[in-house]
Amino acid sequence: MPTEYQAPAAHSTYLPCPFCGNEDVSHSIGRNGDGTQRHHVECETCGAMAEPEQWNQRAAGAFQAEVGRWIIACFGRDTALDTAERNHRFVEESLELVQACGCTASEAHQLVDYVFGRPLGEKVQEVGGVAVTLAALCFAQGIDMRAAGAFELRRIWTKMESIRAKQATKPKSSPLPGVSP
Repeated sequence: MPTEYQAPAAHSTYLPCPFCGNEDVSHSIGRNGDGTQRHHVECETCGAMAEPEQWNQRAAGAFQAEVGRWIIACFGRDTALDTAERNHRFVEESLELVQACGCTASEAHQLVDYVFGRPLGEKVQEVGGVAVTLAALCFAQGIDMRAAGAFELRRIWTKMESIRAKQATKPKSSPLPGVSP
């Protein structure tokens, strides 16, 4: 496992294999029985194949499911499904990202006031907005968000004890995280 994030090759447009997690996948063009072209993506490790559109849909779903498996393994089902805790950790990570990209505390506070002064949005549409704006931010910053997510998930599987220890220091029923080691 790499010790620091490394962006994949620029030609990589497919997520890691949804079955085995391998990042070594290839796009091929074959022929159907009637002679028409058939495009497919294939995993070089396990041989899984799918049409290009289906490949990334399956892999994206596999990533969310793997995150679900990790959070339950790390914290247990109750914490994994605690919506207030998930909200707080998402806001924290989002702020850390934009801080790393140059956003100031003043700008963030202005945006908090702006957002909370507006009517509630619809959850599914807002998730879509988060996905699109995260992809746009990553595009502007030259970051491959799929590779960064896959790397972070591999990394945190190896850090569960220290993550649990940090969680144990967190004040109960507080949006603030525990003391960093």
